[in-house]
Formats: sequence, C-alpha cells, structure tokens
Amino acid sequence: MITRRQIIKTLLALGAGSVLSSYLSAFADDKSLIRTALADAPTPLDKFRTVSTFITLRDDLDAAAVQAMHAVFMAEPWGPEHIDGLYNKMTASLKNSSNNKPPLVTDPALALTEGESWFAEHLLTTWYLGIYYHAEKSTKRILYETALMFKPLAGIIPIPFIEHTGFGAWAHPPEGIE
Repeated sequence: MITRRQIIKTLLALGAGSVLSSYLSAFADDKSLIRTALADAPTPLDKFRTVSTFITLRDDLDAAAVQAMHAVFMAEPWGPEHIDGLYNKMTASLKNSSNNKPPLVTDPALALTEGESWFAEHLLTTWYLGIYYHAEKSTKRILYETALMFKPLAGIIPIPFIEHTGFGAWAHPPEGIE
C-alpha cells in the first residue's frame, strides 16, 4: 500500500531533481562550482562548504556562516560521517557524468542512505532558517542576517531587530515602489 508520505517524498524528489537539473544547466558554462567539488585533498571545511553549496544551490555562502555551521555540524552525532558520505557521493556522481549533461544517479552505490537524506534536509533547513534543531541537542540560533531566508527580500523588507525601521515605518511603501 502506498502512503501519502511516500507520494509526497516522490514528488519532492522529482521536484528537487528538476530544480537541480535546471540549476546545473543554467550554470553549465561556469565550471567553478564543479572544480571546487573535485579539488584534490579537500579539508573538512572544504567538504562541508561543497556539500552546503550543492544542497542550497548557492555558491555565495557567507564564509563566517560556513565556519559557524561547520563547527556545529561536526559536533553533531554522525555529522562528520554524513558530510563525508554526501561529499563522496556528490563528487563521484559529478566525475561519472558527461560534461554536457547534469549528473544523474545511475549507480545504486551513489544513492543516499536514509541518514544522509535526513542530514541533507536538516542541513538545508538550518541554512535557510539559521536555527539548529536536533533531538539530542538544544535548539540554538547559528545564523541570523546571513540565514538564506533573508536573501530573496534583501533591501526590500528589513531584517527584524537588525535593520532599523522605526515606529510605523511598515505603513509606508519602500522607496522606489509606488
């Protein structure tokens, strides 16, 4: 029997695949992301940065934010193992793909384990919200103004408690918008 959860996970997987495919095709001429991923002897921080870049589909992650996130995720149970597993599978997939096509997982050995899949979702949630949630650790804020949820509306909607708006400023449209 197929459950709603399985259907949703399948739809999300298909959606994520199409997003990744369109992202990689849009940046097909820019090989800097792929060169970074295939660098020889990367440090643990480089591996984390590469995994974060591929999971968030952003190559402009704040360096201080990457270091702060790396410290937290390396201290997490199974964190280093999941980072290494994701990095190794992503780079192997890139090495096996042709230069003209986005990497596709055709080798069952490159499929994500349940733990790696959970970790990827956990990492993506933390990058976007800036808040670290884990069942075995206390919830804490790692990022604030560098959390990815603030990027799309930067300069339009002020970041709460960071950018000053003053009392009643929400009642007036931003400059340049009529």
